[in-house]
Amino acid sequence: MHSWRLLRRALPFTMVLVLLGAVLVTNARATLDAQDGAAAKPAVVHEQDVPRAPAATTKQPTAKTKTSRPAVVAQLPETTVRSFSMLGVTWDPDARSADLAVEVRWRHDGRWSSWTPLDLELGPDVEGGRPGTEPQWTDASDGVAVRVTSTSGHKPSGLRVAMIDPGAGADVRPVAATVGQPAIIMRSQWGASAGGTCSSPVYGATTLGAVIHHTAGSNTYTKAQSASIVKATQAYHINSRDWCDIGYNFLVDKYGQIFEGRKGGITKPVRAAHSGNDPVNQETMGVSLMGTFTSTEPTAAMKDSVAKLVAWRFALYNRPAKGTYSLGGKTLNRIAGHRNVVSTECPGAKVYAWLSASGGLRDSVEKILAGGTTTQPSPIAQLAAQLGPEKTGALVKAEYGSDRERRANYEKVDIMWAEGFGTHYVAGTFRTEWLRLGSSAGQLDFITSNQLSTSDPNVTVQRFKNGSIYRVKSPDRFDAYGLWGPIAEKYKASDEAGGVLGAPRSSIDEVKPGVLKATFDKGFIQLDVATGTVTQELTGTSSTPTDSVTVPSSRSIALKGHGYGHGIGMSQYGAQSAAGGWRQLTYDKILAYYYPGTALATKTANLRVLISKDTSSDVVVKDSGSMTVRDVSAAKTTTLSSTYGGTAVSEWRIVVRSAKPSESWLQYRYSGGAWKRYPNLTFKGSAYFKRPGALKLVLPGGSVARYWGEMWSVKPSSTSTTRDTINKVSLEYYARGVVPREMPSSWRAEALKAQAVAARTYALRTSNASRYYDVCDTTSCQVYGGVDDETSATNAAVAGTKGKIVTYDGKPALTQFSSSSGGRSAAGSEPYLKDKLDTFDLESENANLNWSVSVAASKLEKAYPSIGTLRSLAVTKRTGYGDFGGRVVSLKLVGSKGSTTISGSTARSVMGLKSTWFAFD
Repeated sequence: MHSWRLLRRALPFTMVLVLLGAVLVTNARATLDAQDGAAAKPAVVHEQDVPRAPAATTKQPTAKTKTSRPAVVAQLPETTVRSFSMLGVTWDPDARSADLAVEVRWRHDGRWSSWTPLDLELGPDVEGGRPGTEPQWTDASDGVAVRVTSTSGHKPSGLRVAMIDPGAGADVRPVAATVGQPAIIMRSQWGASAGGTCSSPVYGATTLGAVIHHTAGSNTYTKAQSASIVKATQAYHINSRDWCDIGYNFLVDKYGQIFEGRKGGITKPVRAAHSGNDPVNQETMGVSLMGTFTSTEPTAAMKDSVAKLVAWRFALYNRPAKGTYSLGGKTLNRIAGHRNVVSTECPGAKVYAWLSASGGLRDSVEKILAGGTTTQPSPIAQLAAQLGPEKTGALVKAEYGSDRERRANYEKVDIMWAEGFGTHYVAGTFRTEWLRLGSSAGQLDFITSNQLSTSDPNVTVQRFKNGSIYRVKSPDRFDAYGLWGPIAEKYKASDEAGGVLGAPRSSIDEVKPGVLKATFDKGFIQLDVATGTVTQELTGTSSTPTDSVTVPSSRSIALKGHGYGHGIGMSQYGAQSAAGGWRQLTYDKILAYYYPGTALATKTANLRVLISKDTSSDVVVKDSGSMTVRDVSAAKTTTLSSTYGGTAVSEWRIVVRSAKPSESWLQYRYSGGAWKRYPNLTFKGSAYFKRPGALKLVLPGGSVARYWGEMWSVKPSSTSTTRDTINKVSLEYYARGVVPREMPSSWRAEALKAQAVAARTYALRTSNASRYYDVCDTTSCQVYGGVDDETSATNAAVAGTKGKIVTYDGKPALTQFSSSSGGRSAAGSEPYLKDKLDTFDLESENANLNWSVSVAASKLEKAYPSIGTLRSLAVTKRTGYGDFGGRVVSLKLVGSKGSTTISGSTARSVMGLKSTWFAFD
């Protein structure tokens, strides 16, 4: 990364006018798609070992005693524990545990319960978890006892009882049902945790059927306790069973409340862990009835909700209520019990009988699907099912809205239904632009069409209530531009991309107060907001370039161009302009303009910075008091006294042993004296100096540079006989040493803040953990000068954005920046690095906006001697956008002996140009 005179990186600005009723939306998706409910306190899980029983009580049965009663193989006596409301027992994976029986007791309100058997779950576990029992709801209890028996006498290892305290119950209200969808209490409402990392989530191809379970817990819970039971069940499954998330797709309580289970979307075939058979887990819905139904009938409310839930999901995938299918080596009824998949008592005798009974679950679902008691799924649900999970991603927010407009948010698409316009979805670059403009609450309002072709094969359009979004294809990417209001109407009346203006090259931007403008291939449309006057001008967005030249007799080639640096991302001059004038933008708005579709996040980290100025293998520091040296491989820290042998120490150094270069010594010296070895301290690997304040690094030649953090002596590789100097420093102190080297400290505070965030992010994105340093301190990374380059203004900018970074899809973005974009940002390698008009840079006080230069032909002849005497130059390819037809991609050199074609970047370097955006003058 070059210093501020050489490079900057720019940011596109989206101004929203009060006069047009517009709102500047920097994170529309976060606002619109936020889940209902506040963050809940996580459930707390405590575990206690269940000791194996002594050998005398676990005598192995002989051939004559095989039918003897089971032996106790493990037992936890009555034990007082922390308060809990659910318990379960788990053990290490063991193929011989099928004959186990697990019983528990608990103390509630000072009284011990009777021994209660727990159902076992022993099917194959595709999530790598622990076998165990179904959980048991106990209500608030403070004592536990466990008894484990086995007919074979086998003692499983790792027996533990898990006790879960779900905390205060959530105040849950079901999400308003869509047409055909029953009311469902979403994860965010019952206080779900995020789940584990082994499922992100995983989806099956479709939904083939339903597997019905029971939780095998209490039947005496109250309606208010149901959410706590679900929350505790999730905690048990994740923390004790080691599953990715709660094992069921849905849970239904005796009051008819339906709870969303495993994350991934209520309409999606989300793989759960409910059946003990992976293919069945992936392509069936697992519904668990909350309670034990061995001898107790499920309530009418529970039956009714289960039937509606199964019918709704079956309708989405066009599945009948009856019949069979084959999956995972099993032939199953469309609605099956857990016991049909693996050996278990689940879902209890009463529920299992209800599945096939006359008027039971299969009959009820069949009746609902035939239209007997409900309507078909909503148009949004039908379209989501038609698109499938690969195209929609997981459900983020279930269907919401009014009886005239409704919407559902998915990871990859938004689906909307509007009265009179039907159901449509928006995805990809169209969606990114729609969200940037405020989605249905912004400039364009709701979706009114799917994607449509235009007379230009490189341009696709999607209609919205108040305008359109145009997706324009370039050689290596797609860009989307939203137009609305009078400008959109004018462009549509001009036959859009097939008309005289050509394809759009920008969205609508406010070029000065009260004046909006959109640019196109061959002109622009401008709106005066106060008067309503719309002006169309066919000036073209690019002048006719001179793309070939014969070398004149003067042997000097005249060129002209725009911008300074690569032009990708943020223009530093543009940021300075945006932070001042009539706009007065804050740093977050500047960053949102130049990196559209990204978000801000907070991050703390340490960086290992290669100090290239220290060219020797020694690490030499001035004694500054309170210093230590640490031997990394020996994990030993030594405090260094400022006096040694009664004399003040001037300098310390870590130096390679000449006789054994794999090792280093610590040495010291007095002022003007010779180096002496510090006794009994040999480093076999890395070592570093540290002190509370800044370290003073002595460079070859005797100059001193100050740095925060630690100063390391590191071997570049395991076989190296030399050492490099590494400054390990916090991300914040690193930014303090970078910002003043990348942007003038006299610039506006918000521009400096934008630079601080971009620099911080760029370091994280480009760091390389696989080598012995993360970033370097030169223009190849970002220029880093340590303490000596800090200024009060740039330190204030770093402090004012403490920890802030730019993210895309939750990861640090590639926040490239350069001095000047020349008025148009160049396309980069990421979706948010777009080729587009840069209004801020155009308005900046920027000497690099337009430039001209003469280059001696001898420069090119020296770089490419094989061509002989240079005779002519010709641009063979440009990016296609902006003045001259865009930046130079390739340039052909023709000489007396031959020719060669070089890249625009190489041409810039060889000729010493400010950018690749140039033409012959």
